[in-house]
Amino acid sequence: MGQRKRGAGRLRGYLFGCFCAVLLRSLASAQLRYSISEEVNGGTVVGNIAKDLGLDKSTLKDRKYRAVSSDADPLFHVNENDGILYVSRKIDRETVCSDSSTCMINLKTVLENPLEVHYVRVEVLDINDHSPSFQDNETTLEISESVLPGTRYQLKSAKDPDSGDFSVQHYKLSQNDNFRLEVKDKRNDIKLPILIVQKPLDRETAGSHSLTLTALDGGKPPKSGYMNILINVLDVNDNVPVF
Repeated sequence: MGQRKRGAGRLRGYLFGCFCAVLLRSLASAQLRYSISEEVNGGTVVGNIAKDLGLDKSTLKDRKYRAVSSDADPLFHVNENDGILYVSRKIDRETVCSDSSTCMINLKTVLENPLEVHYVRVEVLDINDHSPSFQDNETTLEISESVLPGTRYQLKSAKDPDSGDFSVQHYKLSQNDNFRLEVKDKRNDIKLPILIVQKPLDRETAGSHSLTLTALDGGKPPKSGYMNILINVLDVNDNVPVF
């Protein structure tokens, strides 16, 4: 008798689990994915959710079709009359996804009577809307005239909020005879500019050198930022007194 009760209990548990699985499967559909560029105007169409999911547009309003968001000023909204997903306001990708190379916004849309939940992912694509910039527009180095050619000085790198090809890709040094530039790749696609002494320095010939370091991103055309480098050549006792 006890075994029959335990068996019946297990059967009910199994059937209840199957019922829940079927219910969850009916509530959530396959996830849709769209993409838009950042900075598009509010009112831009992202995608036709109703069409892509095969929903009956004539029932959307009565079923209170909407996008659910905890944000008081949501990035997207759904038109309950036609099931089209729209941008609510301009999106700055660097603000929304500052620490991610890929910017994905997850949305949940809901229909009532009966309840349906559909998930949508929107990728916000980067545009080249920022220029590289240095923390300081000018920097000063003091280098002894006794340094040997090949001596290296690491310079501060430029920053660019844009990602991928629109981040800093190249550096250029203004034309000069005494210094050259080398760029070292670091992790996370960071590039470090390194100033290298190319020819011996002579303070008596030139007490200072003025250079310009240019950072360029990968846009077409590229955007750029500049830093002026002032090099003061320090004297050493390399000349004897002469009468």
